[in-house]
Amino acid sequence: MKRIQFMAIVAASLLIVGPVQAHGDEKHGEETSAAPAAANGDAHDQAAMAQMGDGGAVGEPSAAHDEASGGHDEAGGHADEGDSGVIAVLKKLHPATIHFPIALFLMAAATELFVMRRKDAGLESAVRVLVHGGAIGAVVAVLFGWIHTGLWFGGDAVMQVHRWNGMLIAVLGLAMAYLASRASASRTALRAAIFAMAALVLVQGFLGGELAHGANHLGISWL
Repeated sequence: MKRIQFMAIVAASLLIVGPVQAHGDEKHGEETSAAPAAANGDAHDQAAMAQMGDGGAVGEPSAAHDEASGGHDEAGGHADEGDSGVIAVLKKLHPATIHFPIALFLMAAATELFVMRRKDAGLESAVRVLVHGGAIGAVVAVLFGWIHTGLWFGGDAVMQVHRWNGMLIAVLGLAMAYLASRASASRTALRAAIFAMAALVLVQGFLGGELAHGANHLGISWL
């Protein structure tokens, strides 16, 4: 009888101690698993921060690229600083004045082609009027271009070519007006100048679009 009671006490003790030990082991296991999880979390946070740092470093060239591409319009920003009233308005008139010489010179080239085809059409006077109008428009556009930027000679390659090609157009336009006004002048020289001017204004219009709307504004980079 005593043996049975002793065995019952031992069994009861095991039943009590077993779950306590099991819960203790479980808690210890949770702590053990929580430690690597916390370590992994810290490692993940550190990796994320490092990636953000790398992203910032990578972003710096991107920002530099944006700044470089924005340099096309640097002239506009340079021109508008601290200006108000009439001066501010004058500095914004350059885009409005460039359309006239482009249209007039291109029409002069088209009319000259008609004159070459039909010599008896009597359109030489029309070519003369278009050339004179284009020359005046080119000088006005260049004048407002310099008002727009001020005495500023900076900018990237697109800006530089646009600036000096515009000056060339104005000078060539005046030379064309002189040739067109002289009856004794060679028609061949005037004709060559007219077609050269047509090519120059097309290039100038493209460069102006690059400055105003950004690189590859026509989407023809695949050419």
